[in-house]
Amino acid sequence: MNLYNSQYNFRFNAEEGSLFYNARTGAVILLSDEEGDLLGDLVIGEKKIIDEHSIDETLLHQLLKNGFLVREDISELSEIREGYWKARGETPMVLTITTTMDCNLGCYYCYETRTKERLDFTAIDQLVSLVQKQMNENHTKSLHVDWYGGEPLLNIDFLEQASVALQNLCKGNGISYHASVISNGTLWPPEIEDFIKRHKIRQVQISIDGLEANHNKRRRYRKEYSSETSSYSLAMDLVDELLNFVQVDLRFNLDDKNKQDILPFIDIIESKGWLQRSHPLIFQPARLSSYTEKSSFMQETQLSLEEFNEIRSVVSQRLANKTAVEESEIPDGFPFPKTYVCAALAQKSFVLGADNLIYRCGLQVGEKHRAIGSLDGKISNLPQAEWWQDFDPCSLPSCSRCSFLPVCWGGCPKKHLEGDQHALNEQSNYWRLNLYNKVVSYVNCTPKQASVLTEEDQFREGYA
Repeated sequence: MNLYNSQYNFRFNAEEGSLFYNARTGAVILLSDEEGDLLGDLVIGEKKIIDEHSIDETLLHQLLKNGFLVREDISELSEIREGYWKARGETPMVLTITTTMDCNLGCYYCYETRTKERLDFTAIDQLVSLVQKQMNENHTKSLHVDWYGGEPLLNIDFLEQASVALQNLCKGNGISYHASVISNGTLWPPEIEDFIKRHKIRQVQISIDGLEANHNKRRRYRKEYSSETSSYSLAMDLVDELLNFVQVDLRFNLDDKNKQDILPFIDIIESKGWLQRSHPLIFQPARLSSYTEKSSFMQETQLSLEEFNEIRSVVSQRLANKTAVEESEIPDGFPFPKTYVCAALAQKSFVLGADNLIYRCGLQVGEKHRAIGSLDGKISNLPQAEWWQDFDPCSLPSCSRCSFLPVCWGGCPKKHLEGDQHALNEQSNYWRLNLYNKVVSYVNCTPKQASVLTEEDQFREGYA
């Protein structure tokens, strides 16, 4: 039986020697440079038959065990596909509830259409029935509710009642319940501790757009919601209080106009003692970009991937051993093969819009042509629902040939749906720019030199 090199092998040079990394298994092997040169000729690049007698027996066993070499009866792509569909079925249930499409702030980059649409109490029974149906069909063990908007606390009365109903549903079914809130931080009730405990909130995301002057300029109050207290002051005071009771994901939105604010802002959060509080603060540098078709104008001011990576690297070094600096593409810090999918692909999950329509992706809420159904069940079997159900990156011409596939799974499915080639190209570029440093740094080796992968590294011959 023939033996082949894996499509997902990479070789990286470090001061300590040659690192071989396999994206399908996540395995890393460190060899001397001399051994690396010999092995690299065999296992890196286009698909080829390997003479197993040309490799030391001990090393051969290690290469087979860790997926660097593959016997001809094994289809790597089929195994990746199997893992992908398993993850779609097993990823825990996330219910995103858009309480309202309204917001008291008018962020210049906002991709959502502001309307007065909001969920009302009559939707609660239908929502509970729909969640119960999902639980029955999918043998759900837990429910996570993400309160979303607009600004979700503009419709706090709905949140209060729906939260109680969903918690009672989970209690009656013997499954766990927890929640999170994505908020601008300006409309929270005064009894924060009670609010957190009452609604079993374990995570709150608050966004900041720079130092006070920049933040207030970029996050202005809309006319009907003016306030004497700046949005910056309210958000910062809220974070200070929240850290007594719950994890806070502090998202710092970055573009070319406010990038100079991020390090002085870190000075501020350190001076406030936020990195030593009883609950964790997770810092999230976020690159503002064109999230939807409506915000393509953001391409004019968004940072390049190279610029953003440099800033994030500086932030990570600055906050090393102090707090987590979250990266959405690699939340674990190392490019492990994926074992989970985003909520948009999880079979148990869905998004409820303030328009009573059901969506797969929260970024599409309000784009009614992207809905997959309705809360009352009168709208169903829409083309969008079938697209989301069938999406499989392993079947796409580009992804099926891509050596990053196991750690990427095609990136954001929404970008595929919209045919956003610019965003898809950026996804490829992200891995070309970052894979080397992620692997070398995680295994505590010293980078030898900057290494950027090429299209030839990403798309190799002979593996179709």
